[in-house]
Amino acid sequence: MKAMQNLQTVLDQRLELISTYFDRLTPRDRVLAIFLVIFVLVSSIGAALWYTHAAAEKQQKRVNQLKETMTWMQSNAVTMKSSSDGQLTPMEQIQRIAQHQGLSVASQQNAEQIQLVVSHANYVVLANFLTQLTQNGLSIEKMELVSDAGQIKLSASVK
Repeated sequence: MKAMQNLQTVLDQRLELISTYFDRLTPRDRVLAIFLVIFVLVSSIGAALWYTHAAAEKQQKRVNQLKETMTWMQSNAVTMKSSSDGQLTPMEQIQRIAQHQGLSVASQQNAEQIQLVVSHANYVVLANFLTQLTQNGLSIEKMELVSDAGQIKLSASVK
């Protein structure tokens, strides 16, 4: 309670000093002083809000970037394997490459060969898929491309 009373008396003394100072000013100077005080208060509040807004925008950009990173990590979590998983089978390699290319593959294994069927609208995507297969050590024994209703259907035998 004593601290509150001390604070109250200090505030009263300061307000009394300001009041006597304003009383000594001419009316024109009083108006200018009041406008100056209002201008300083509005400017300081505006600056505080501006910096807060800038910081919020920066954090929002960071959140969006982290969301994009999380989405990317979740979409690639299936394809990422640790080095302890060992060598992938040819079927797993085909599925992984197709997933990286955004393709769905229908595949069937017959002895050592794998029959696969892939469809896509863009020939370049299919060519890239085949390139990835060969770069991963798979050899293409037989291949057939058929254009059907805007889609290119790739049928291949891979060993």
